[in-house]
Amino acid sequence: MRILFYGDIVGKVGRNAVHLSLNKLVEKHHIDFVIANGENATHGKGLSERDYHFLIDSGVDCVTLGNHWHSRQEIDEYLDDAEQLVRPLNLLNYHHGVGSAVYDVDGVSVRVTNILGTFAMTETVGAPVPALEALLKEETEPCIHIVDYHADSTSEKAIFAYVFDGRVSAVIGTHTHVQTADARVLPNGTAFESDVGMCGDGGGIIGFEKRSVINKMVYGEKTPFAIDEKAPMMVNAIVLDIDELTLKCRSVETINEVVTEGNN
Repeated sequence: MRILFYGDIVGKVGRNAVHLSLNKLVEKHHIDFVIANGENATHGKGLSERDYHFLIDSGVDCVTLGNHWHSRQEIDEYLDDAEQLVRPLNLLNYHHGVGSAVYDVDGVSVRVTNILGTFAMTETVGAPVPALEALLKEETEPCIHIVDYHADSTSEKAIFAYVFDGRVSAVIGTHTHVQTADARVLPNGTAFESDVGMCGDGGGIIGFEKRSVINKMVYGEKTPFAIDEKAPMMVNAIVLDIDELTLKCRSVETINEVVTEGNN
């Protein structure tokens, strides 16, 4: 089983980057299943129903979320019916949607779980490790299991991955929008990368127009980060090659590519 996982999609530039690159990457890497983190896909914060369907129509099989999962309150209206959308598992007192879902991929079960970290995050959530422990206890059938661990701290993500090494197929970090150089298979067969990166403005800062980020972070302007819809597009992603019998990862390959209109 070969799985393609796209990093955080940032605004229209990121959505278009995924749309234009997906078919080529699927063909080049012989991909069976595509996951993408979409928590920043709508104007850089949250995910609208329209943009969720755009990603699915583009060929994404499962969209995960993160700390901006509820930045657009319309999600309450469509999440229960969005079978290819997974919100954080460890949310407290929230009952729409699911934090983990299983998909049939040509007779092979693939589970996708979204976990929200705690360090340097403002959201109040349940402890990540017990949340996944409880989920694993409920599993009745073994399956390929991909965890999107959405967190700020690289060490927090690494700790989580080692705790579950050999019990899930992959722990892929999201949130920082910067691709790390530590993609590897851990000793017991779990794939890990601290952060897969982002899809969006390749010439900006974490996918946003660089001047708006500088003005806010350096000069204290109160305006939100902007998105330059004419910016050069890039995608960060990881390809996981997973043994369908052992459910462990055989190899990982990171992707960091400029995207043009001719990519699809």
